[in-house]
Amino acid sequence: MGHGVRRFTDLRAWQVCETYKKAVYRLCEEAPIASDWKRRRQLEESVRGPGAHIAEGFGRFNPPDFARFVVMARASLMESQNHLFDLVDRRYISEEQRVPFNALAEAALEETTGLLEYLQSPEALRNARRARERRIATRHERRTSNPEPNPEPNPEPNPEPNLEPEHEPSTENPEE
Repeated sequence: MGHGVRRFTDLRAWQVCETYKKAVYRLCEEAPIASDWKRRRQLEESVRGPGAHIAEGFGRFNPPDFARFVVMARASLMESQNHLFDLVDRRYISEEQRVPFNALAEAALEETTGLLEYLQSPEALRNARRARERRIATRHERRTSNPEPNPEPNPEPNPEPNLEPEHEPSTENPEE
């Protein structure tokens, strides 16, 4: 994933997939594709998938699991390429119009393939383990530096006082 990647939006693979998606969305707004709802929906869904899969996989914090989602992203990219060929076959667009969209799809495939190769490497597992260890080590710091806010700014005194002080252990289990 690279040093400094804190959000899925930092990933080049996600960024290129988003560029491709937006270009295809603009294409789908043009006639005659705009009025062929079935083909338009299929194409839009296939270009919406790759970025969403990458985002979901990133949120898993587990390289092998993330890799599964990147494989799905690649499959959706290839599906969208097939839909573009279908648009040429239906004479909705020309082959010359399809070529720049295919170039965007190929760029997205190249980035997702690179991400997949990284996720399947021993380096990714080592980096994930180190990140997990850092999160665990700083968990206590995060909890104590961000105490939970009081839900009521000026709470009224409790009409029934607590007879057992909070700092004393409960008498139900004396072994603790």
